[in-house]
Amino acid sequence: MSCDDANDLTAYVDGELPPARDARVRAHLEACAACRTTEALLRTTVARLAELPAFEPSPATRRAVLAKLDALPVSWPERMRTWLRPAVLWPSAGLVAVLAVSLLMPRPGPDAPLALEDASVMELAVNLELAEDYELLGLDSMADLEVVANLHELEVVR
Repeated sequence: MSCDDANDLTAYVDGELPPARDARVRAHLEACAACRTTEALLRTTVARLAELPAFEPSPATRRAVLAKLDALPVSWPERMRTWLRPAVLWPSAGLVAVLAVSLLMPRPGPDAPLALEDASVMELAVNLELAEDYELLGLDSMADLEVVANLHELEVVR
């Protein structure tokens, strides 16, 4: 083992090495005075750190530190990462696609009869009372709608 493996000494002191590697480090320490000195320093440091009292910040200190962190300016790459997250990007792409399709679709005149493309409007009109009930419940996602639609399966028969 070479003396350049200082990381092994830290893991050795912490007891994190596998048995074979631990034995190699122990054998090396018997032959190398420099590594024994480093090991003694690491053990002293770990022991002194363990003697320190635990630090528990007060709620006011936590709030002050978090407020200072929030006040730091955000870099441009950080802003771009925020906007390019899938949670923001996919809904935005969907909105752009809907707008593009709606702008490119030909518009019928005011006296034109309803076409097959308007079937969704007819379905909404037929189920308007049900849609208003869903809105009244404050449902946010399709999963919520599915749960409400299948509530009859959850009813207990007495």
